[in-house]
Amino acid sequence: MILAVSTPGGGAHPNAGRFGAAPPAPSLSWFRSLVRTAERGGLDAILLDGQWGPAASFTLDPIPLIVALAECSSRIGLAGAIEIDHAEPFNIARSFAAADRLTAGRSALIAASGTVRSGDFNHAPVRTLAGRQTRAAECIAVVRKLWDSWEDEAILLDKPNGKFSNPDRVHPINHAGPFFTVRGPLNAPRPLQGNPPVIQRDTSAEGLALARQTADVFVASVPDTSALPAIRQALGERPRLLATIVPILASTQAEADARAAALGGGLDCLSFTGTAEGFAARLAELSPLCDGFDIAPAVLPTDLEQLVDKVVPLLRERGLRPAGYDGRTLREHMQLPRPRSQFAA
Repeated sequence: MILAVSTPGGGAHPNAGRFGAAPPAPSLSWFRSLVRTAERGGLDAILLDGQWGPAASFTLDPIPLIVALAECSSRIGLAGAIEIDHAEPFNIARSFAAADRLTAGRSALIAASGTVRSGDFNHAPVRTLAGRQTRAAECIAVVRKLWDSWEDEAILLDKPNGKFSNPDRVHPINHAGPFFTVRGPLNAPRPLQGNPPVIQRDTSAEGLALARQTADVFVASVPDTSALPAIRQALGERPRLLATIVPILASTQAEADARAAALGGGLDCLSFTGTAEGFAARLAELSPLCDGFDIAPAVLPTDLEQLVDKVVPLLRERGLRPAGYDGRTLREHMQLPRPRSQFAA
């Protein structure tokens, strides 16, 4: 069972800011505390969508955040979101190639499709949904080509002969498509993971079609479990499927119910209100429907701490989680093979 955790703002519940300990503005110490807690529980990845404030008023740049959090962690994966509607593939590839090296192979790209405000990108036209999806597919394809433009054996560091690299293993990509013309190669070494995992979330028909073509991991936020089999079928077998679930946890059912009542309002995705024992049982019950879960704690850090200290040990007792980290890279955590460069002979 793959376990990732999402950390939007002060928590996944719309009223989390009234009850949690999140600061009024994002701070590095806050993110570091969340990462340390999640890594203490042996979670596979923390998904940093970078959203902060009411209605996601602010969006943090993921690369500085990932690199800053690499210093306070050693095993957990660090995934950052890029809105690829108008992002440039060369910049994405170079940034995540560096992040993957600096995190020792623990980075991932959340390829997000955001709502771009008028005037934010005056150089680019506002596109139809179909146009955005076509551009996104090409963008991700170009990013992967650039990651692969340096083969694993390209860097020689042959000091006696003064050879830094083997030119036969460094490749221009010579991509020419409807949206991008990129010669390459990338001016950064190949990521340690070969390709950092690409994560997507869009459950629309168009989003699922894009994910089937381009995603390594798909995170599904659905109102009930009946939607998961259809999503699995739409994705095919390649992407790992994680189901988002929002827990409200307490020592007793009565306490959890009281917390839920105080928070008020509903959630439009899978949720659970109850004890650690009940939540572990619910995850075990749902595990045949997906490859794992994206846990979105209702209130931070309360529900994250409950997950790490009380739920994870119960999952380990059931044989659903390892006692610690078996691998080093995020691809290893998520049971994804490391791809060979597409340009290798």
